[in-house]
Amino acid sequence: MHPRVLGFWAVLLGLALAQRIGVIGDWGADSPQRPQIAQALHRKEPLEALLTLGDNFYPRGEPVQRFLDELPRVRIYPAFGNHDVPALEQQLRLFGVERPYYAVRLGEVEIFVVYSEAFTPQQRAWLEAALQASQAPWKVVALHRPLYSSGFHGGSRSLRQGLEPLLLRYGVRLVLAGHDHDYERLVAKGIVHLVAGGGGAYGRDFRTVVPQSKVRWVSPNFLVLEATSTQLTVTAYDQNGGVLDRVELGR
Repeated sequence: MHPRVLGFWAVLLGLALAQRIGVIGDWGADSPQRPQIAQALHRKEPLEALLTLGDNFYPRGEPVQRFLDELPRVRIYPAFGNHDVPALEQQLRLFGVERPYYAVRLGEVEIFVVYSEAFTPQQRAWLEAALQASQAPWKVVALHRPLYSSGFHGGSRSLRQGLEPLLLRYGVRLVLAGHDHDYERLVAKGIVHLVAGGGGAYGRDFRTVVPQSKVRWVSPNFLVLEATSTQLTVTAYDQNGGVLDRVELGR
């Protein structure tokens, strides 16, 4: 086969094998934005799974079936935020996870869900062992509270001190967080941090812009991750499906 034809089919095969994962943060509010985001997610199907970045149900974590029914019919892998704490056990049963931190391998991506509301030494030890054992081409950490942020709440210094050495040691290239109701892309020590907390809660303006900040939008938002063995692409969309930002990581 001619090399150009062979290359063409290799590209098509790579596209066909790409894993597509939707991501929503701070989405469980009964607001006009939440159903708009849900509808926009349907327009991005097929999705293999849906990852949340916490604050799944406002104000005190009690699940709302109507919110779930509006989402694409795929497996949901949740992170848990401060608004979820009062009903954490109920949510664990709902989503079928044993504890609020865990890892899941989805094709070429392994997602390490961190429970940022109580980052204990036991959880840190689990995360280090899981990262060390992972054979995935792409390691992604997902949690509710961001390590870096220019938003209303800002980044968590304690989480940064506890997590960042592990991220650097074990080759994590991407960190996903919510908590601040905006979209922001930051780069710190070579790691991309995306704050995507605009899945349904009302937006808030940015405060002091931190040096690591690269892109900022006060907008409802969601993400789609697309991964092959050699490339990880993350696209941020608004509630109408318009592109806010795109990140491409290569190996």
